[in-house]
Amino acid sequence: MLSTAVKMIPKWQNPRGTFTLLLWSLLLITFPFMIWKALCAFTGSSHPIMVVISESMAPAFTRGDLIFLWNRQPWVHAGEIPVCWFPGKPLPMVHRAIKSVWLDGKEQFTLTKGDNNDGDDVPLYPPGQLMVGRDEVVGVVKGYLPYLGWLSIGLQENPLVTGSVIGGLLLLAAA
Repeated sequence: MLSTAVKMIPKWQNPRGTFTLLLWSLLLITFPFMIWKALCAFTGSSHPIMVVISESMAPAFTRGDLIFLWNRQPWVHAGEIPVCWFPGKPLPMVHRAIKSVWLDGKEQFTLTKGDNNDGDDVPLYPPGQLMVGRDEVVGVVKGYLPYLGWLSIGLQENPLVTGSVIGGLLLLAAA
């Protein structure tokens, strides 16, 4: 009779069940961060996956494409597509390398241009800078999936949708 009464207690009122629920919730919250950090370590990039938000690289990439970066090669070669992120800028730049030069055979600088742009990117660089340093390259594009980034763009551009998704996830976790 006692075992039946214990089974009838809701899981959230049972201390062991509450602890288990808390552990699963913690795992649900931390798992995406663990996967992200593992991807960062594997690719050598601080941002191994990004979403294209402009049409400057069309037709190679269009707005909403998901791109995958690799940052374990020492040099960026002309023709490759580096992702450059300048200090103080809120967003990175995904443009093709059109020229690479080395100073003293050690330090590399790259000139970039968007495939859909008329001129090179010098006007987009920080003032006084004529090329991109290798340390400003977050990674080189090694692959992409079209349209999958629209989910991220939709969540960033529509706060109501973002709130609804977060609210739904919280309700799911509480159930």
